[in-house]
Amino acid sequence: MASMFLAGMAVLLSGCNCFKQMQKKADQVQYSCTPEVLTLKGNTVSAEISVAYPAKSFPKKAIVKATPVLVFEGGEIAGTPKYLQGEKVKDNYTVIPWKTGGTYTQTVSFPYDKRAQLSTLEVRLEVKCKNGAFLPVEEAIAVAQGISTVQNDADWTANLSIMPDNFKRVTTISEDANLMYLINSSKVRSTALDSEQLKIFEEFVKENADKYRTTLGSIYAQGYASPDGPVKFNDELSKKRSESGKEAIEKKISENVPNAKYDVAYYGEDWEGFKELVEASDIEDKDLILQVLQMYSSPVQRDQEIKNMSQVFEILKTDILPQLRRTKFVVSADIQGKTDDELKAAATGDVNSLNVEEMLYAATLFSDNTTKAKIYKAAADKYNDVRAYNNYGVVMAWEGDYATAKQAFQKAASIQSAPEISNNLGVIALVEGNTAEAAKYLNPLNSADAKANKALLALSEGDYATAAKGLNGYNLAVAEVCNGNLAKAKAALGNIKTADADYLKAVIAMREGDSAGAIANLKSAIAKDPAMKDKAKKDVEFAKIFGSEEFLAL
Repeated sequence: MASMFLAGMAVLLSGCNCFKQMQKKADQVQYSCTPEVLTLKGNTVSAEISVAYPAKSFPKKAIVKATPVLVFEGGEIAGTPKYLQGEKVKDNYTVIPWKTGGTYTQTVSFPYDKRAQLSTLEVRLEVKCKNGAFLPVEEAIAVAQGISTVQNDADWTANLSIMPDNFKRVTTISEDANLMYLINSSKVRSTALDSEQLKIFEEFVKENADKYRTTLGSIYAQGYASPDGPVKFNDELSKKRSESGKEAIEKKISENVPNAKYDVAYYGEDWEGFKELVEASDIEDKDLILQVLQMYSSPVQRDQEIKNMSQVFEILKTDILPQLRRTKFVVSADIQGKTDDELKAAATGDVNSLNVEEMLYAATLFSDNTTKAKIYKAAADKYNDVRAYNNYGVVMAWEGDYATAKQAFQKAASIQSAPEISNNLGVIALVEGNTAEAAKYLNPLNSADAKANKALLALSEGDYATAAKGLNGYNLAVAEVCNGNLAKAKAALGNIKTADADYLKAVIAMREGDSAGAIANLKSAIAKDPAMKDKAKKDVEFAKIFGSEEFLAL
């Protein structure tokens, strides 16, 4: 702990013997402060001032009022005063004995004021003898410099959450239809082939057979039989249905789509289809039927048990089983989306020609925030999409426009609640210094981004040990500097070469007494971000080299 001496304790009215006694050994009173450089922790600046009075320096009838004052350009903040008294004063203040002298410790705390980043902590003394008035001592005692704000150098926007797009390079669409048969028959009836369902299927095939960016898949003909006859017979019947169905649909489609590909398969008795239809029906005893299906795995046993329920089976014969005598046609088409180059060209040209998923994906193809913001804003304006508003807010926060970012997040939240939006509103609250609001948004969340932001919340509240457990990279380095773990801070920075990282390396170098290393890192930081020069000029971390040629030449 460094010591500073009280110099020139001249009192305005020095005629009183009490003042004269204090003046004799005024230069022997020792003042020290921990820390010597005041540091922001949470939202406050705290320090501990220790004072040692030598023997025969504090008059027996004197009272001293010691007021800590944080002084800075344009203002000052006074702390809570400490009162001391001589041993013959009948009061309840801290007593400093005349014969032996004594010590006292005073803890001071100030709310953080940005104007006080370059400041001095002074102790201002007033002395009273006997029943007189307090009279000020002309010179205040400077005990510390301030204020180190490394805590505020964290990258608060490092863990904003982008909401993902649903852009697909290839989109698959499909259509299906059923060709129905009479019981025990595989003959295709013209009335069944002309159904509205099959007309829609045929139109789908025609439309996608030769469409730009579209590849038509094979047409599958899948034969089924209802589970109400011999198993072997039904297996053969389903095979015949798939073959006759394929021939019928091929003949119907080949005129317009001569190169269509076909695939035939058969599945015998359709117990799965039977179960689905029963579950969806309002048959009175459907629970009993489903219980039979669960109890027996053998098709023969199932068929027999159901037929034993004669009344129920009559309903099944009418309402359920006819729907299972079919060939099911299935076809899909793959639609190729725009290439990255096409999306980028559209995004920087006519961005509104893109659909919302294309816009959201296109924004990820650019590295500059200006273009990203333009695309997200266009998507938000055209589609009123919650993801577009959220992602636009993220980019604006990256750019330091927190007011616009907040508006975008709030708009997104008004459309739909989402953990990403809550996380991002928590970040904005952190940036604004509203830790209570940040906690409200972040505490219920469990995403990786939210966990990192909870650690940043701990950092902003001065709980550096907790913060260090949840951070990595640059932000971990900030927390470790605040913890005083400089070696861990350097390890966390690793090969990070941003302007912020170089600046923090300069702070670490100063704390290690390496002014040359500090200058070298400051030069690197300023080369990447010229704003770092003005920041360094106002940073108490570099106060010891403010007047050096190397610092002035930055």
